[in-house]
Amino acid sequence: MPSLSDILEADLNWREGELASFKAAILSSERKTVRESALLRGAWAILYSHYEGFCKFAWDSYLDELEKRKVPRSQLCSNMAALSLRKSFKLLRGALSDKDLWEFGHSKFSELQNTIATFEEKLDTDSNLWPNLYRDNAHALGIAPTYIDKYATQIKTLVSRRNDIAHGQKMVIRDIQEYSEYESAALLVMHDLALCLIDATESESYKLKA
Repeated sequence: MPSLSDILEADLNWREGELASFKAAILSSERKTVRESALLRGAWAILYSHYEGFCKFAWDSYLDELEKRKVPRSQLCSNMAALSLRKSFKLLRGALSDKDLWEFGHSKFSELQNTIATFEEKLDTDSNLWPNLYRDNAHALGIAPTYIDKYATQIKTLVSRRNDIAHGQKMVIRDIQEYSEYESAALLVMHDLALCLIDATESESYKLKA
């Protein structure tokens, strides 16, 4: 069975391969042509889709790995225990009666603490993975990637311009050099996330400290 490291590496590899193909097509195009401009816009949209898609895939794969390990919820650190109960807590917030609240606190919560942790509700991107949402989701997983802070400006621009393209606006990427700056930033943020999740898996940082 492949490890989380193998799974994330394979996912990054095919995404990087597709991005490289787009760049090759851009570099083979004549400068300042409609073709080059269209390819640059397409590459930008694809870059965002891989940034968002990989982050979502990585979070889900990490939670899937924890489910495979069958960790009792009582052994999880507070962030991960809370994440595993996100669906139950949402249902509780919708409870209308005092009786529902009493029953949850009196028996249901104890039962949930002593069962194997599952993650029925995964983390979302809201189709706009801004740096603040990236950080919030990382915090929910108990990890602390740093490249999202270093490249926050580039990631904000990546999301914003992708939205312009998606909405049919005439947003122009100047040249391959401009595009490459944002591709590099996004890939570094993606790799940083992968390394943080792999380290969390190997060090078992998702567990309560003894």
